[in-house]
Amino acid sequence: MPELPEVETVVRGLRSRILEYTIEKAEVTDKELLGNLEAKALKEKLENRKITDIRRRGKYILIELDDNRLLTIHLRMTGKLLVRALGEETEHQRLSLVFREGVQLIMDNLRRFGTLDLLDSEEEEPLTSLGLEPFRDGYEWEEFRELFETTQAVKLILLDQKKIAGLGNIYANELLFRANLNPLTPGNKIGDEERKRLFKLIPEVLSEAIESNGTTFDTFRDSYGDPGSFQNFLRVYQKEGEPCPNCGSKIVKVKQSGRSTYYCQNCQNRKKQSSNTKTN
Repeated sequence: MPELPEVETVVRGLRSRILEYTIEKAEVTDKELLGNLEAKALKEKLENRKITDIRRRGKYILIELDDNRLLTIHLRMTGKLLVRALGEETEHQRLSLVFREGVQLIMDNLRRFGTLDLLDSEEEEPLTSLGLEPFRDGYEWEEFRELFETTQAVKLILLDQKKIAGLGNIYANELLFRANLNPLTPGNKIGDEERKRLFKLIPEVLSEAIESNGTTFDTFRDSYGDPGSFQNFLRVYQKEGEPCPNCGSKIVKVKQSGRSTYYCQNCQNRKKQSSNTKTN
């Protein structure tokens, strides 16, 4: 599933290519992706509208129109937004926005999990329930610190979009490895020193991934159709049985709430961590 770096990569590509373009025609080929509007109503509200801004909130792509509405897209597991020549089609095309400027934006989605809504403002669901945004005002230490006052495992805290928006399984694994934190540790067993380490690492690691245009294992592509390259810099994710880049111990894999967790039992030793935890 595209996470914050992949979504930001798509947003930057779209901003450089279709900003200020005018939608001449909207063609919906899969009504299942539509959330709060039927296809006919969506077409009526999109056609002849100009794109005035393209930005991101968590894992959502927000395309702002000249009537201030927001076309809100979540790519889910296999979604892509591709800028293509008029008349071109993709294998799993679900939506096409044809622009007066002579190109089209195609939403391609193999597994059909992507979603699309048209909102009146950013103060509507699903956006209002999203948590802290690492690159927005409001990403403050005190509020971040309070997220860990729970018995929930730290890995699951990072994955909760209502707590921190944009993180997914890939980057949660990588962040915890770099922070030397065991992913199974309850949040309230992690001291302020470790929380501060995570607080600083989150924007740092995400920025590194954005510079590499995100991570591609299989389906992720940017708006040009090109893959990311951050998979070449991952240290633990999908590295089960391989040597830890820090100590040489084998990376192990466990399941947490149905998701695969990869970590080094030596570098991310829970007992060592607990002994270093200060009372908050």
